[in-house]
Amino acid sequence: MKACPAKVSNLKIYHLFLYFLILTLVLGTVMLALPQQVLADTESATTGIDQGPGYITAESALIMDYKTGEIFWEKNSSRPMYPASLTKMLTVIVALENIRDLNEEISISKNAAGRNSSAFTFKKGEKISLKDLIKAALIVSHNNATIALAEKVSGTEEAFIELMNRKAIDIGATNTFFQNTNGLDSDYPLHKTTALDIAKITEYCLGNELFSEIAATRKDLIRVGNREIELESTNKLLVYDYIKGVKTGYTENAGFCIVTYSDREDLELITVVLNSGLKKREGDILKLLNWAYGNFEYTKIIDSKEVLVNLNTYGSTNINIDLYPAEDFVKLLNIKNDRIDIKHSIAEDLSLPLKQNDILGSVEVSLNQEKIEEIDLIIKDSLAEPYTRQDLTASEERQSRLILIFLLTFYFFIFIFIIVRDLFIKKRVIT
Repeated sequence: MKACPAKVSNLKIYHLFLYFLILTLVLGTVMLALPQQVLADTESATTGIDQGPGYITAESALIMDYKTGEIFWEKNSSRPMYPASLTKMLTVIVALENIRDLNEEISISKNAAGRNSSAFTFKKGEKISLKDLIKAALIVSHNNATIALAEKVSGTEEAFIELMNRKAIDIGATNTFFQNTNGLDSDYPLHKTTALDIAKITEYCLGNELFSEIAATRKDLIRVGNREIELESTNKLLVYDYIKGVKTGYTENAGFCIVTYSDREDLELITVVLNSGLKKREGDILKLLNWAYGNFEYTKIIDSKEVLVNLNTYGSTNINIDLYPAEDFVKLLNIKNDRIDIKHSIAEDLSLPLKQNDILGSVEVSLNQEKIEEIDLIIKDSLAEPYTRQDLTASEERQSRLILIFLLTFYFFIFIFIIVRDLFIKKRVIT
């Protein structure tokens, strides 16, 4: 006896319904098991993986967060390099820390006179203030100005260089050794440092307010003897408002060098380029800065003003408890690459009453699967004991287990019902 077409169709419908229920059960289980996750950039799937700034002509380069010292990107940053006039940063900071009165005028010595590859000449016996010497050294990279400063502080340039090298070690620039005050290296083959050390020296120098002010100056006037001389910075990148210094340099051995301090969108960077090509150093710096500012930003991962977990009590009395993070957590992230995971844990056995700022759990933040922070979860409002006493077992994990048990039980009975129904229909068809 053949099966009725309508009954066969009903069997197919039941089977499809069964498959749908099983699929829903599997998907529900997977969703419950997934941890809470936050992507640093919700568009990262479409923008692709960040590959860095791309090709940089400089032999050595580095980008560093000024606030934290974190290195975003580097190229041969520990390789010994000629620094050219970047040397003058260390010269100036040592002078600033050893000069009491910057308005004091000194006479240019015979040793500090002459051109010496400087922007303009000093004449022996000319008067100039120590502050104007520092301006000349930083703004137009005047080579003789550093010699005059060294002689004022230490008597001789050689004695001053010893102070410079000791200061480098104190700063942490342990791979730096300078043989002069201005960076001329034709006769000084050991006068070298690294991009990383230059970044450390720059970070230290920027802590001096006057240094930072002069290093960011585009134009100024100084007086040398009876002459008034206009200074225009060798750092052409100061036309960009967010670039606020610091120093350029060039020799045949060193190539084109530059270190900048920039501040944009609350992100302060020190960027170093050593031995770049002709007319390439500014392009290298801008490429590095555009990459850094396009990829990194400070992100508030945890907000102490927002409820992170809502607890519901079980029993005859329904009570909701809002848990807040005890503090904010802000982290500098690569918005295209970094992945943030947030997991929280709640005390299993809680009992009323609860007082304001009681710690009821914690939240753990991981960056790229590495734990970086743990913050307490607190209650911001006191909660008195209700008349109907009950256990507070309201962790999210327990709720998830109860929901899962309910789903499994529900689908189990549906599954049994369908099987029995199918057997009954098949029996009727056969008979």
